[in-house]
Amino acid sequence: MKLYKYLHPDRIDVLKNQSIRFSPPIAFNDPFEFKPVMSGVASNDFFQKYMDKHLDEVIEDQLTEIPDEIKNTMPQLQLREYLRSYVRSNDTLFNRLLDGARENVSTKLFEKSNEFIGVLSLTQKPDNLLMWSHYADSHRGYCLGFDSNHPFFNRKRSENDEFYRLRKVKYLEMRPSKLMVDMDGTDMFLLKSDVWDYEKEWRMCAVLTDANTIISSVTPQIHLFDFPADAISNIIISVNADASLIDQILSLRARNSELKHVIIQQASVSESQFSLDFNDL
Repeated sequence: MKLYKYLHPDRIDVLKNQSIRFSPPIAFNDPFEFKPVMSGVASNDFFQKYMDKHLDEVIEDQLTEIPDEIKNTMPQLQLREYLRSYVRSNDTLFNRLLDGARENVSTKLFEKSNEFIGVLSLTQKPDNLLMWSHYADSHRGYCLGFDSNHPFFNRKRSENDEFYRLRKVKYLEMRPSKLMVDMDGTDMFLLKSDVWDYEKEWRMCAVLTDANTIISSVTPQIHLFDFPADAISNIIISVNADASLIDQILSLRARNSELKHVIIQQASVSESQFSLDFNDL
């Protein structure tokens, strides 16, 4: 399968340097990115098991809230046993902890995602008129075609790794709501409103600190990851591209032996339909 990346004409450096941006969620054009709806952190059963496992830690936290003059009125062992009984029977305490966690976890997830996670967004559609307009400077840029079977797109480090592998975005009419402990990578990274369905998006996540080049002079920072030339299958130049862009792309292929295999085409307006035709150059 081929997947495509629409690019602004100014981003000829992507082809020249074979280095592409993985963007943090805050750089996306969808305000719902990486903000899953959480009905809660975990079920009551989960929290009961958690409480049993971490009860001593909770008791230590409670001890810090008791004034010394009260703690000194009874032996430490007796005080701890009292707190142990209190914590086990006090649903209000754990409900308060649960509600506080639910309110904060979504915000923290988004903040940490912007610090650590970068996303490469590709599409199945090289001929979408809206995407050429939105992402390729109103049909003046170009589109890189990639071979999705190339090892570059299949580098997951373990069976359950959420990074360094391509996955298909799922489009939904309504935002799903789940407990945090029941969420997986799809819930976190791959769900979008069905208004974006026309983009037919695939994604690969990466760790931003793994970037080969980091440009810190802009906000958010730009993280560039090198990719091999043989991952490129073809290049489509847009219908309104300047002659200079065409010359640059043809010249890059001619000068770089690693790009000899790349097919270069240019889009043209169909004479009979609201669509684009692609012609070899």
